Amino acid sequence: MDDKKTPLVPELDELLYKFTELLTGEATPERVEMVKIWCPHMSKAMPPLVQHWASEPEHFEARDQIRGIIEQIKQWNQTKNQKH
Repeated sequence: MDDKKTPLVPELDELLYKFTELLTGEATPERVEMVKIWCPHMSKAMPPLVQHWASEPEHFEARDQIRGIIEQIKQWNQTKNQKH
């Protein structure tokens, strides 16, 4: 059994690697993991990078997957809030 997790959206890992490199000067595995924690600020810190990545045709499928994940999380949150 392989202990490595397959990323849900592999293209996002590439964006995260580049973002980490631009943000910190180096994209080591440790820094990438640290940036994952900090990641909600990515679109605020470097909007042109995120916009450029999302506009590239080879990333359209990944972008749609990410949007789907975001929408699912929003739906789960709305459902949870309606129960309370």
